Amino acid sequence: MPNPNPSPETRFRSDRSEPLTSKVTVRLTDTMFQELQTQENYREFIRQAIAEKLQSKSA
Repeated sequence: MPNPNPSPETRFRSDRSEPLTSKVTVRLTDTMFQELQTQENYREFIRQAIAEKLQSKSA
């Protein structure tokens, strides 16, 4: 069970202008997932890839 009163020093902090609150689930092949995991920070890599695709689509 999570701590209902976490210490302010241990709370997650981000320097983003907009908080990361929404989740998305994607199914990948094992090969794609293994290749993705070789990235230094694959979660950020995915966020940037999605942002680039959305930006190019709206342009």
